[in-house]
Amino acid sequence: MVMDIDQHYSHHMDETTLLNQLRLQYPDGPTLYQLAPIDQLHIGGIKASEKLLKLLQQQQPRRILEIGSGAGGLMRMIASQFNAEVIGIDITHRFNRLNRALTELSGTPLSSVISCDAQQLPFADNCFDCIIFQHSLLNIPNTERCLQECLRVLNANGSLLLHEVLQGPNQQQMCYPVPWARTAEQSHLITFEALSAQLQQSGFQLKGAENWSEEALQWRQRQADKEKGNETDKERKAPLISPIQILGEDFKKMGPNVITNLSEDAVQVWQLSCTATA
Repeated sequence: MVMDIDQHYSHHMDETTLLNQLRLQYPDGPTLYQLAPIDQLHIGGIKASEKLLKLLQQQQPRRILEIGSGAGGLMRMIASQFNAEVIGIDITHRFNRLNRALTELSGTPLSSVISCDAQQLPFADNCFDCIIFQHSLLNIPNTERCLQECLRVLNANGSLLLHEVLQGPNQQQMCYPVPWARTAEQSHLITFEALSAQLQQSGFQLKGAENWSEEALQWRQRQADKEKGNETDKERKAPLISPIQILGEDFKKMGPNVITNLSEDAVQVWQLSCTATA
């Protein structure tokens, strides 16, 4: 039986232990950087989120939707730096509960978090200025349907920002598990060319595209070196806050597989900026 996406993210999650650990280690509340190991699980970490925030700085949207908000790292960064309403959705309800708990612990302004499917958004037409995907389109089976929903809920001048893992030219080299999927059945990667075509067909105009793959590989290699150092640190006084507490012991395989997949060009990491066409 194939594990569904909700189970992939929630089955191994130990949020009770994690939250208790955070309260003990950071009695005054953790900073956004201290939370990054468990709420910035995308390739590139918090530095990749900072790049998205630079785009938001240029646009200054008033109402933002993040699709696939996970543990809420990007949402908290936006809420701490922008005078905007931020709404996050995720299909994994336990992620949303963790998101709310981490937001409360960190003292970040509260945002709305909703459990729902991005292929059927529970919002009125023309109600958002900006929609953000950060490593979430890769878990959505029907890209076309999702993009149509995005166009529906965006206003006429709305923007669509994506920081996504896409299928590379050597997909036959793909290794699992990876952070977003334990098997190929859970992964819904498409190529840059296919995504560009679907964006246009769905009513979006591609304004900018950057291939971050080399930078992403270097980041993941640095993270691997840190993880090896943590494993050999016998004098650690406090338990390590780690993606393992979200993704389970399989993360020890996921990290190296991301390096392999990027090195072999089985996957690529892109940032895309689009606008809704009239």
